[in-house]
Amino acid sequence: RVGEPPYLRAFSLEHLALQTTQCLRERRRILKSRLDPDEMLLSISQFPLLGTGTYIDHQGAPNGPLLRSQLLPDICLNSQPPFTLEIGGIVDRRGVVPYTGVPVFRDTNTVWPFVDEDLPADPYKGGILTQSCESNRDSACVMGSSTVATATPSAAAAPADLSANGLPSNAPWDALLNSQPPPPSRPLLLEPPSNKNCVLLDSPLFGIGSGGVLRVTLCAADLDEARSLHDQLAPISAIMAALTAATPIVKGHLVNRDCYWDVQCSTVDDRSAQERGIVPLTTAKGTLLKSRYGSIDMYLGPDETRADPAFRRVYNDCHFTYDKQSFWKMKEDHGIDSLLALHVSRLFVRDIHYASENMLSTGDTSSAMSGQEHFKRFLGCSRQNICLYPPNKCTSSGWEVEFMSLEAQLTDAENAAFITFIVLLSRVIISYRLNLYLPISLMDQNMARSQKVNAAGEQLFFFRRDVFGGRDGKSNGSGRISKRANLTPSRNTRPTSAGAERGTRGMNCSGVYAKAEYVELSVDEILNGSEAFGVTGILNIIFTYLNTMRLEYDVEQALRRQLLLVKRRASGKLCTLATWMRNFVRSHPEYQNDSVVSQSINYDMLRAMNDIEEGRVAAPELLG
Repeated sequence: RVGEPPYLRAFSLEHLALQTTQCLRERRRILKSRLDPDEMLLSISQFPLLGTGTYIDHQGAPNGPLLRSQLLPDICLNSQPPFTLEIGGIVDRRGVVPYTGVPVFRDTNTVWPFVDEDLPADPYKGGILTQSCESNRDSACVMGSSTVATATPSAAAAPADLSANGLPSNAPWDALLNSQPPPPSRPLLLEPPSNKNCVLLDSPLFGIGSGGVLRVTLCAADLDEARSLHDQLAPISAIMAALTAATPIVKGHLVNRDCYWDVQCSTVDDRSAQERGIVPLTTAKGTLLKSRYGSIDMYLGPDETRADPAFRRVYNDCHFTYDKQSFWKMKEDHGIDSLLALHVSRLFVRDIHYASENMLSTGDTSSAMSGQEHFKRFLGCSRQNICLYPPNKCTSSGWEVEFMSLEAQLTDAENAAFITFIVLLSRVIISYRLNLYLPISLMDQNMARSQKVNAAGEQLFFFRRDVFGGRDGKSNGSGRISKRANLTPSRNTRPTSAGAERGTRGMNCSGVYAKAEYVELSVDEILNGSEAFGVTGILNIIFTYLNTMRLEYDVEQALRRQLLLVKRRASGKLCTLATWMRNFVRSHPEYQNDSVVSQSINYDMLRAMNDIEEGRVAAPELLG
């Protein structure tokens, strides 16, 4: 149809190389054609002044009936029912407008301690209280006489250092499913955040309507391949979040983080006080450790009928709550294996925020809006860094895996480069049977580190040293972790190349690192490799894969040009968009070194970003 944005549906390496950027540019052209002459289009994760005084034309007053926010007027929200009901469902279920505190970046003249005067510190006093914390909606989605259990990690947790015991090869799964978690030593979430040294946000719209994500949806051949992609892509999500960091400004202030992931997860957190562990459980189905937006709770592993020695159940080393009735119904009545049944039953301890009338109809089971659409609503209300979607009858699509941790980049070339990287990595995972498994607890630590200022250049991340090992059930399965006191870049070491043959091992290394299954590495070392730590490098493996594909010259060169941007950003030769924005603000002549981004600074920055996107101004530090 005329005006419909193009999508890249058919897959081939030729399409990926030559049409991805073209599709993105065409979509941008269509959007720009709808703008007024004094408007411009930018692909950024969040408008820097959102929630700060008057920042849009015809803004209107806050505290409207839809958002119930003291910072955002209702005009910011699409008035269509799906959007209003989603926002309302989050606020109603939590019982109070959720507050999120984002730490402020401390510059030389920043008032310290910093206090955000826009909102009172306690949302129970200053926020709009919608119902008591003992709401009967704490019971979540009741399925008959549904009961709740908690999946508990094995007693042998991941070791802390080289001297600890290694991870066992398997865990007592039946005992795990029926065990109960130990009582928390502290509240799972502290009382409403103090406004000390933080900017405060008071609406789910700061998460749902912001935090621009570059979502990459991958089609799998079957469920087994989808499960493999789900598991193997999860450990790389934190690395890519750091590499695509693009949100150093929140509510008109430089903040002490570069990514928006945790902020987005917190603003849509609809857990009640009971589910967050603040008050004792009375009506809630259980304690929920994470927001419905967040990193994955568990790996899916292989189907129980097919063994994969690379997967060990002990990698699922974190607590989470699941619906016991639905778990056993899937397992015993329908033959679903334990891991997949556990993954699905996790969804049923949470509400869907709204449902249309035809979704609740039970008369026509063949209707497209029957059970499958209802289940899709559960999936849509719970989003992790990696999402698994079942086949869709309406679109005839198969199993899909969605990569969710990339932040939107400024230019189409950047976005195309990261799409290309994720797609090629998925092909390499399947072709070379890479083993990227990492205990969930370490992956969660990586996600926290990925959001710090300049994480791509300064942070270390836990990563599997030998991504080809472990498939035989013996190689490199010690479970040991090698920690480093600080970042010692290995950029002076010669980059390495992966072997062209399938199953080729990583480089040899000696000392404590040779005995470690997981090593703390920089983004550069993970993607570009390191001789010092015996790490091959994900990009080197992808380049080897391209060499074996015998592509046309122009196709291979186009792919390599796209990957070169990822390679140079990982090495530190190019900066992230977050670093570019932070540097622009701090070097602006009107900046007072007080962490405040004024309207004039913001205007100049956005104009400069628009000029870069349209090619009128060069930005070699960002694009090369």
